Amino acid sequence: MKAGIVLGAAIIALILSGIPLATVPAGGAGGFILPPGANLRWGLSAIHAPEAWQVTQGSEDIVVAVIDSGIDRSIPALADRMWRNPDEVPGNGIDDDGNGYVDDVYGWDFRDDDPDSLSGTPLHGHGTFVAGLIAAAFDASTGAGGVAPRVRLMDLRFLDSRALFYASDWRKLAAAIDYAVDNGARVINLSVYAKLTPPAYVRDALRRAVTHGVLVVGIAGNDGTDRIGYFGAWPEVLAVAAVDRYGRPARFSNRGPEVDLAGPGVQVVSFAPGGELIAGSGTSFAAPHVAGTAALLLSLHPDLSLDELVELLTGSAADLDVPGPDPATGAGLVDAGAVISQAASRP
Repeated sequence: MKAGIVLGAAIIALILSGIPLATVPAGGAGGFILPPGANLRWGLSAIHAPEAWQVTQGSEDIVVAVIDSGIDRSIPALADRMWRNPDEVPGNGIDDDGNGYVDDVYGWDFRDDDPDSLSGTPLHGHGTFVAGLIAAAFDASTGAGGVAPRVRLMDLRFLDSRALFYASDWRKLAAAIDYAVDNGARVINLSVYAKLTPPAYVRDALRRAVTHGVLVVGIAGNDGTDRIGYFGAWPEVLAVAAVDRYGRPARFSNRGPEVDLAGPGVQVVSFAPGGELIAGSGTSFAAPHVAGTAALLLSLHPDLSLDELVELLTGSAADLDVPGPDPATGAGLVDAGAVISQAASRP
């Protein structure tokens, strides 16, 4: 496996100093038997995903919307995991389902305002990497795969080819959130940060998601500070910090009382566009472990309320750092095995 690093969006932003003010970014882009001798990427082991898979690998009825830089669905590990709009006829130029989007078969590219992330401007790898952590098919030879390899991924491209967005893009983000809610997503993975205070209508969109029972999983951020930025600072968003393979809080992971949970986020393995396996670090890549675990829970109990879902996720987490909830890891490391075991005993 070729080594590589998928840079977190915050790190990318740091190298942009000196560019014209007009182009300064406003934010950007963190019943199964394991075959004998199979490898397993450490993030899956850390959250006890194989134990959860003994009960469920996910349901195709559960959709996770990935609001990010787009997903390369041509990768075999992701091709069969994509959500398909059941009421849309591909390529006929007609808005068959009357939802305001023509030919939106897999979602919508809000960056290019077209139906397909694979057309138009090139994809940044961030979204494909995130999608792979959530729901890629498990490969026993490499150990790569998603937490919930049987759920569906809705592709909502928002970030540009540098994994960035701008102050003129807030409406795109609100529209992407609304699209996810209106088209049946149960979980939204938002591995995106904002350098500016978002306008009220973005928070209104998040509130609509919460009202509809949709879990929005966001990030603590990658600045290594004691401040959680947007969107994780808002209570509508489940903020996820990053830990390494030893359960230690990542040095880059922001800390604060808003942190709800932690996930594996240091040198985790997933896919780049084209299918190459690479390693990446960031809270952007911790959040998908929580989103995938939530999707497993909903696959087992689709009737869970949002409050029940969050309570199960946080109540089953493995305590880390100092005893009890703490600013670095919140309730602790998300534990798919433990929470699915608990949920399996529910009536």
